[in-house]
Amino acid sequence: MGTIQVGLVLLDIARRGRVVFANAPAREVSFAYEDLDGQTPHVTNADGEPIAPHERPRSRALRGEAFGPLMTHWKTGDGDVALIVRCDPVDLDHKLAALTFVDVTAFQRWTDDTRAALAARDEFLSIAAHELRSPLNALLLTIHRVKLRVPSDEAPSELDRLVDMSQRQVDRLTSLVQNLLDVTRIRARRLELDLEPKDLLQIVRDATEAVAEHARAAGTPVRVVAGEPIHGLWDGARIEQVVQNLLTNALKYGGGSPIEVSAAREGTTAKLTVRDHGPGIAAGDCDRVFRPFQRIASTYKSQSLGLGLYIVREIVHAHGGSIVIESPDSGGAAFVVRLPVEQQTPETSAEKS
Repeated sequence: MGTIQVGLVLLDIARRGRVVFANAPAREVSFAYEDLDGQTPHVTNADGEPIAPHERPRSRALRGEAFGPLMTHWKTGDGDVALIVRCDPVDLDHKLAALTFVDVTAFQRWTDDTRAALAARDEFLSIAAHELRSPLNALLLTIHRVKLRVPSDEAPSELDRLVDMSQRQVDRLTSLVQNLLDVTRIRARRLELDLEPKDLLQIVRDATEAVAEHARAAGTPVRVVAGEPIHGLWDGARIEQVVQNLLTNALKYGGGSPIEVSAAREGTTAKLTVRDHGPGIAAGDCDRVFRPFQRIASTYKSQSLGLGLYIVREIVHAHGGSIVIESPDSGGAAFVVRLPVEQQTPETSAEKS
């Protein structure tokens, strides 16, 4: 994008803004500080709102104001120009004002193009995820129908093994598609919650049951530490997704060690912990693992998109909660989620008022 050049103009406030000095970059944007016989371009701020003539940089400088840096957009006969403007008095008597201009038009265009490209990418991922769901659902239904045709009283056959293998792969593809769909919703800020009164312990049990077969195949025992029911206002499906993703992560990186899931109420907060006894997570990686498309170094060989923990964090934050990684003295990693037990909704807000 080239070298950034700063335009500098000195205005004599006592002489109605006479230009005392203007360097070469400033002379290229003279429309920003000179009276051009009523031909001053249309000017807007960073939000696209028009700036009245008396609020433009030169007018404010002549009133002795110090301001900036601020973003301005100028519509000229040669095209749109984006300028970052700043004004400072240069003497104690405020007789001179120094206006500085940085032309960031090229950077602004690059930023707009990048945002458009990212939006197009997210739109493509969203469409692709939706389109993939239909054939995956049809394939799942077909596998289910095949399993029904296999007599249950017979010894497991090669067909059973192949069908089970196919279902696991389809389940994995379905999970990847769902993750892509969730990421596009999160980036577009369209992650909606369906808040209902739920028991967190029941959500934990349902999520643990959903990954039970995976845990058995990995030879990893999963234990739920249950106490009293914890009732709160949550999106049950999304919180179950949080627990499943944390359990799946522990199964991947826990090295086959036992996993404990616990939930307890602490005042107005529900504390959910998923702990493994694997190699743990380095302190420098505790923030990075929650970023999209990030994976920590591990002996786990299977490929993944590195989206599970990112989605977990966004769902937890959408509920007004938090998630951190703790490193117990005995080893392993503990993912600790805290969720507010009572949440404000339009209905409850209206009732309280």
